[in-house]
Amino acid sequence: MGVAERHKAPRGPNAERRAATRAKILAAGVKCLAEFGYASTSTPLVARLAKVSRGSLLHQFPTKVDLMLAVAEHAWIAQRDFTRAQVATNPTGREQFVGGVQAIWQSLQLPEAIAFMEVMIAARTDPELAERYAEFASEREAGMHRTRRRMAVGQLSAPEHVADIDAMAHLTLAALRGLALETVFIGRPTDEAEKVLGLLENMRRRMADDISAERLRAGG
Repeated sequence: MGVAERHKAPRGPNAERRAATRAKILAAGVKCLAEFGYASTSTPLVARLAKVSRGSLLHQFPTKVDLMLAVAEHAWIAQRDFTRAQVATNPTGREQFVGGVQAIWQSLQLPEAIAFMEVMIAARTDPELAERYAEFASEREAGMHRTRRRMAVGQLSAPEHVADIDAMAHLTLAALRGLALETVFIGRPTDEAEKVLGLLENMRRRMADDISAERLRAGG
């Protein structure tokens, strides 16, 4: 059973109240992780920020790891939806492919993205989190792969280039996450950020142009 299935919205006569409590807890979890980091985040602190009793929090999330994985899921969805909305502001096809760089970079400035990265980094040193994070990460990667495949077929009309586009998407996300870690977590100046973004955009632009040229040569 995946993380999403373990934490579906509650149902029943008190569903709305429980859902509202859950939303407050997840928002507080994001705030706590983004502002204080994983090590300083605790269930009592999140309950206090959410203005709910610790008992209410523990009823839905019995352990810190339960809570952190639910917050990571919530944060990932928020970041994904933000990125999709930003990409959709560009014309379809090549411009959306190139515009994905700026969309991802902007999404990485969100508190949810910072919270997500806090959980991701913590999985390296927290054994209990690490054991369960592997499944969570696998589910998320599978979802991202499906999205990239739809983009490759639907926007660039090049199903034979799925692997190349998937690799470019992976490179883009890895590079921008690294840049975000440098600027957000380490506090290095962001002067070089635009150069990195421009380089990634040019790489995507050339890839899209090469695919289009190949299609023309093939009579596509």
